[in-house]
Amino acid sequence: MMKKTTKLTTAAKGCAFALILGAVLQLTSCSKSKDINPSDEEILSKKIEEIIPQKYVDSLTKLGFVINTGTTPPNINGTYLFKPFTIKSSNIPYDTYQPGYVLIDGVIKLYEQSTSDFSIKMLGRNFIGAADTSVVTAISGSGNKFTVYGKVKAYRNGGYNFFAFLMSGEKDGNNIKNGIAGILNIDDSHTGANTIAQGQGRVAYDGDYASGPTDFNSKTALASQSVTMVAK
Repeated sequence: MMKKTTKLTTAAKGCAFALILGAVLQLTSCSKSKDINPSDEEILSKKIEEIIPQKYVDSLTKLGFVINTGTTPPNINGTYLFKPFTIKSSNIPYDTYQPGYVLIDGVIKLYEQSTSDFSIKMLGRNFIGAADTSVVTAISGSGNKFTVYGKVKAYRNGGYNFFAFLMSGEKDGNNIKNGIAGILNIDDSHTGANTIAQGQGRVAYDGDYASGPTDFNSKTALASQSVTMVAK
């Protein structure tokens, strides 16, 4: 016996189809809207992940590095001196750089900070090598606190490595207060001699907790690679 299709049944089916179609269109619309107009948090999160995979950030936080999150970091454009630049921790087996070991002075120049895409440019001395330039850099934070995330291609002893370089602190007038830096080798496929291996890193801090302004090209900023954070 054939089942009759009433106008009511047809209408019900039509309503159900309309509801399903509406839901699909709404999800598609939301997805497209998210792609076209990502939030500040999404922009920053994607930029940081492209620079430094989360597992490497986690490795540095396990060593005591402090991450300052947020999408409203302070303006930190300037050049700052880390002195005495002191080792806090390391994950390198039998490391000769024990906590309290004082490295050569570190100097960092930060410039062209952007509030729209959270980018910032960075030049360093004596963090990773005698002279470091970040391939790509981002900044997070809120209030006076910030964290800079950088990826640096460092040439050393006939080879090169890619390092994650992170720096956190608190802007205090013209100074950076409680400055701390972390480095981690994230690609040693073309490494030279006497360089820490992939996955290895160190955290160091400004021993007097105040990093004042300095001249990036000053004589005190120049040093041998043998006393930087990546020396083996």
